[in-house]
Amino acid sequence: MKHLLFVVLDNKKETHDLIHKLSELGFNGTVLSSTSLKHVIHDEEEDTPSFFSLAHLSENKFVHNTTIYFILEDNELKEVQDNIREFTKNFTLVKGGMFATPIESYEGSF
Repeated sequence: MKHLLFVVLDNKKETHDLIHKLSELGFNGTVLSSTSLKHVIHDEEEDTPSFFSLAHLSENKFVHNTTIYFILEDNELKEVQDNIREFTKNFTLVKGGMFATPIESYEGSF
């Protein structure tokens, strides 16, 4: 069975080190720059924009977090989670979180 592992971490050096380590181990995923609602609201209050546009993305407004999606086999899930725990020191060095959910149906070539 395949699983979707969803990870959100603070955008820090250790996060980038983790991404490189997982790639070296042969894992692939999708990495996105993201931010929390709290940061969006705070940034809006400072910049006073009244709407979201694609320009926000090009201005690097959403760089507070790194969001990573993985599609993993049963035997891969624990290894990736263990690496995340190690690099984040159980989410104390790098704040964030992760969850996994089974994928009922999957097609593709990730």
